[in-house]
Amino acid sequence: MPLARIFLILLAVLAALPALGAREAQAQRIQWYVEVIEDPLATRPILEARILTRDGYRFKLMRMKDNSIWGQFSLPRSSQAQLTPDHLPTYRIDENDPIDLEELKALEVSSEPTLYRVGGRDVQFIIWGDAREGFIPPVLRQMMLGETIHVTYFTLLGERQTAELTLNRANQAIAQFLRVRALNPEKDSVEDQTESFSLIARRFSELCDDLRFSGTETDYTACRNTFYTCSEAPEQTADSFKECLGFDPTMLEPRDPAATEEAEKKTQ
Repeated sequence: MPLARIFLILLAVLAALPALGAREAQAQRIQWYVEVIEDPLATRPILEARILTRDGYRFKLMRMKDNSIWGQFSLPRSSQAQLTPDHLPTYRIDENDPIDLEELKALEVSSEPTLYRVGGRDVQFIIWGDAREGFIPPVLRQMMLGETIHVTYFTLLGERQTAELTLNRANQAIAQFLRVRALNPEKDSVEDQTESFSLIARRFSELCDDLRFSGTETDYTACRNTFYTCSEAPEQTADSFKECLGFDPTMLEPRDPAATEEAEKKTQ
């Protein structure tokens, strides 16, 4: 190969290196961060954990005044699409079980939604009812140890779309947001705690639904009220959640409605 051609090839490679480095630097900047929200009435700064992707998708975590944790997923500001309240999004952390926000509708006790809000390109939704300081809700634990949030959303025009949001540095940002230590991916696990909570909640909710058809309306109402009360109790662990419900997820028989009502009285 002539020396002149080799020289030209080397020049081309050298010219491409800055652009490659710029792309890598840009990818590293796409990461979770903490935003400090000014509130003159707050006793200390309000923190939000956020991510803005290269495609313009946004996701953020917020702590409300009642100590509940909410999430917000937003479409790119350049998008003409709008989210529909008729079919709420589903999101999944890596290969974990998907979280269908449509299930929040079944938990509503009033005609107006209180567990989610849809407006234009944004959807806000509750993640955990009462997150005491120092506690990491199971889904946030997944995010801290995960790599990607996979979102499936639906528009007013009936379109089904997907989005992916990196969890780069989510561990550090969410830890700062929750005011806890960052997790150690080599030592900390997400499986036991998350699977226990989700399994108990899912099985008990299914059994309550069974009472709607096999029991009376009173049985069903008492069962659901117990579920709401126990799920919102502060300092809840998987074991205390199971004890509050009086329910073992490995059992397939619904609990006695009378016991359900008695458990509800104890939690009041």
